[in-house]
Amino acid sequence: MLKWQSKEGYTKLLKDLVSIPSITNHDGEMFMAEHLYHTLSSLEYFTKNSDHLRHHPTPDGRKLVTAFVQNDPSVKETIILLSHFDVVAVEDFGEWKHLAFRPDELTEKIIENKELLHPFVQDDLNSGEWLFGRGTMDMKAGVALHISMIEKAATGHFKGNVLMISVPDEEVHSEGMLAGVSVLRQLQEEYDIKYIACLNGEPSFTKFPGDTSPYMYTGSTGKILPGFLCYGKETHVGEPLAGMNGNAMAAEITRELEWNVDYVETFRDEATPVPANLIQKDLKDHYSVQIPHAAVTLFNLMLFNRPLSEITNMLINSAQKAAASFENRLYKKSQQVSKIIPFTPIKEKIKVITFNELYEHAVEKYGQEELDRRENMLQTNNPNADERELTIQYVFELASLCRDLAPMTVLFYTPPFYPAVCSSDHPLIKHTTEKVVQHAREKFNSKLVNVHYFSGLSDLSYIGFKGDAHDLSSFTSNFPLLGSRYNIPFDDMKEIDIPVINIGPLGKDAHQWTERLEINKVMDETHPLIVYAMETLFENSRKK
Repeated sequence: MLKWQSKEGYTKLLKDLVSIPSITNHDGEMFMAEHLYHTLSSLEYFTKNSDHLRHHPTPDGRKLVTAFVQNDPSVKETIILLSHFDVVAVEDFGEWKHLAFRPDELTEKIIENKELLHPFVQDDLNSGEWLFGRGTMDMKAGVALHISMIEKAATGHFKGNVLMISVPDEEVHSEGMLAGVSVLRQLQEEYDIKYIACLNGEPSFTKFPGDTSPYMYTGSTGKILPGFLCYGKETHVGEPLAGMNGNAMAAEITRELEWNVDYVETFRDEATPVPANLIQKDLKDHYSVQIPHAAVTLFNLMLFNRPLSEITNMLINSAQKAAASFENRLYKKSQQVSKIIPFTPIKEKIKVITFNELYEHAVEKYGQEELDRRENMLQTNNPNADERELTIQYVFELASLCRDLAPMTVLFYTPPFYPAVCSSDHPLIKHTTEKVVQHAREKFNSKLVNVHYFSGLSDLSYIGFKGDAHDLSSFTSNFPLLGSRYNIPFDDMKEIDIPVINIGPLGKDAHQWTERLEINKVMDETHPLIVYAMETLFENSRKK
């Protein structure tokens, strides 16, 4: 008897998954991995094929889960079902935090207090059957859908193999998927199969308040996190013009980059957001009357197709503009002060360099062995440090060693890195999405919209990589922690390199306390659409 093909069975499964507080980097992630394994092991298929259901460790000791269904060993074509089982924290629930993982009680509480809700949320409550709770939409609904697909595959429904992979840590660094890429490659070789597509189950995100359109995605937006260390010149606050304030230098860069439309990329009718500052601070660790001569500023930068080398050049040019603006403003202020007190204005020149240039200068001065010692000591003494903070401290330490270059601005990159991916023009994906859109319209009267890039960031970014070595080196050479504290399996990504598609449930308010899922549409529309998409993918992969 099938357990997860009905609304009742699916809803019970989803509530069981939501009840586990699998917050990223908390113990619940481990419990969730065990629960998924236990849930899937109840299927008769895995009783007979126990080696097809596995835990896989990540480098930091967490676990991801894979479930492989192959009814005919001669069939090679395989669809990957990708999901993540971690969720964000629940502080935003306030006094209802204790109900965040109890969807029935939380939903009841919200209905009782619906006058507290935004009108859009109240409208939803009146128009459908919504289930509230952390992870209901992002993305345990997708995990539950994929478990349902595995159950369906185990009955022999699909004319191909299905491999489910569910990972931790998508919400922070995607450590689960970074480990999962190597697992996928290993399983491909072990089972002697051919991956034809990766189907993700991230929810359909609204584009604006009140948006009711369901979306399907054929790619995922990329992201980099560039930073600038501004190293000026120390001085007493009684003589501020005798030095150079790192905070003021960083502020000029932020003014240049924040909302800078030159960085916006377009693809057909879609566009990336403008850059946004995420961190800006000085690097003094105590109060004193010395000006903060060193500061840092970091930016969120989303991307589609622009080469990484081009982005690096653009960032250097922006820093050079900011440096010139700062130099001119400082000189003009110095001239004004010189008319009040005896003072000779000096026009300072700020060097704008990359981390790689700083590193090579430090190697030349102190030797590779000394730099390795310092990096090892920094990482050893800070095992639990945030990767961004550790990067900043390392760049700051090298800049302090190379004071002869000051005043300077140093461009560097920090984790995480999400490569952009888009399969809209891939023949198999293009044909499949056209058929799915048509099927949604004819079968469910649903105006499903195909979007080229999923804007919320997703683990689909690691299903393949097409950047060339030269382009990649301009990025990786300026990424201090890459290869030590933070790793990206570029070789495995290039080996897998399959087209992607995302079909997920309709939900709203991800990462908010009003996160919710329209439970009827999941089983009435999303579930059959995923089945149809998989059938279409298998059918047309054989026609190539």
